Amino acid sequence: MIICLILYPGGWLIDASDPLDFEETIQAFTENDNLTHAVSFVVILCSLLISYGIFSFWRLQGPSGSLGHSMLRFGILVNLFHYGVYILTMGTRHLLVAVSQHAGSLADPSGAPDLMLVLHATSGGLYFAFITISSISGILVGIGLARRFSSLNLTAAACWVFGLAGVAGLINVVVGQQAEVDPEAFIMVSNIVLFVAAAALLFIGIGVIRGEKELIPEDD
Repeated sequence: MIICLILYPGGWLIDASDPLDFEETIQAFTENDNLTHAVSFVVILCSLLISYGIFSFWRLQGPSGSLGHSMLRFGILVNLFHYGVYILTMGTRHLLVAVSQHAGSLADPSGAPDLMLVLHATSGGLYFAFITISSISGILVGIGLARRFSSLNLTAAACWVFGLAGVAGLINVVVGQQAEVDPEAFIMVSNIVLFVAAAALLFIGIGVIRGEKELIPEDD
């Protein structure tokens, strides 16, 4: 997922653009149309795979009504929803590029640039919703998993980091909405938080592969 996002046009490597310059970003998408389609498709598949992995924690047993177990299960549901929002974001960008590719087929070809601008603004709004909901999901899932460990090891620490990344993301969302805050700072902090959360999730996944009892259902 991280590699795909690095390769996304308009990002860090391919035709890097100012995310606040809508026209420049749209140009990066459309001038690399096939790459944008391909990376968006792979990101959608990765989102589904990650959601499936997180959903596997639903089978973990816990004391009925316990706070940690309830947080984990609710966090899993929120996780499914937040990746659904992210998939909608990618789908909107898919459509944006498709409009550019087939502008001549529109009833009013001259309206294609305005339509692409609307689609890009829509994807931005969806992405902001994704950042908000993913932060809440990270808090719930991270703390819910961390509370299952009786001692602090690398995997338990990764769970706490995952939860704390959610807290940082939520604070960034609240602060970033203020008019006095530089939007570029909000975007930069969001990217850092998402990278830290992704790294923590990787270590959690390694813990699952290693068969740590706190992360494996009892019937497996």
